[in-house]
Amino acid sequence: MADFINTTSTLSAIVPQVWSQNYYDVLLAELPFNSIIDRSWEGEIRSLGDRVKITSFAEFGDAVLIGEEVANDADSIGVTQQELVINSRVGKDFILTGTVQIQSLPAMTQLRKLAEYAIMKKMQSLIVAAIVPSASAPDHQIAYDSGTTLGLADILEAKELLDAQDVPLSDRHMVLGAAQWNDLFNITGFTSSDFLLTGAPLQTGQVPTQLLGFTPHFTTTAGNVSYFFHKSFMTMAAQQGLNIREYDLGPTGLRATRVNIDTLFGIKQLDNTRVVTIS
Repeated sequence: MADFINTTSTLSAIVPQVWSQNYYDVLLAELPFNSIIDRSWEGEIRSLGDRVKITSFAEFGDAVLIGEEVANDADSIGVTQQELVINSRVGKDFILTGTVQIQSLPAMTQLRKLAEYAIMKKMQSLIVAAIVPSASAPDHQIAYDSGTTLGLADILEAKELLDAQDVPLSDRHMVLGAAQWNDLFNITGFTSSDFLLTGAPLQTGQVPTQLLGFTPHFTTTAGNVSYFFHKSFMTMAAQQGLNIREYDLGPTGLRATRVNIDTLFGIKQLDNTRVVTIS
């Protein structure tokens, strides 16, 4: 039998290999909560202090009819305060050896990008953990009408609960997991050309920008819980923007660079009737 000169054995040592400068990105979950809750008090936090007192005035009672010669009684209202505290520091660090920085493909930008994402993902998990809708009359923690399938009746129920609390119609959002996001395509009113002014969701796979007054958002981190809320139900403020520091570890004897990335922020749910969860 003839001997072959091939690339797998005899000439494997001289077959060139090319390491691409382009990285194949890992798939990352969408993180909508970080950008759709209120940040009205962030400027005040950054300028001074680690906390801010948020004041709310109660509503006056109904006005009264006043007779021509009748003195009107003066009325008063109460004031309540809530406190937004900057008490959460979230960070992600990594170390690159000197040899890696010299002999490997450039990795710093990609590693920093992934570290920043890890911080944002943790921030979102803290936001979700702080969401506690009203559990007593009115009960804003409701169940799906059928299993974990999101139907039109479920969305209308959430909408009605917010409407009943006089929640503003603008700046309403819904955040859905994968299963419930795709349930939207089974709702005729959201996909039929008889109801749509533009777009074709069943062709594009894209959900309309507004559904029953809610701006829809998708994330796999929601699981089977659907969130419906006005952005003012919760507030967040970062006293320190994303802080990125690089340290030469040479003085410790290590030929390496340490990268520390962190941020200092606080979150506060201000109203438990401006949010509804379906699970």
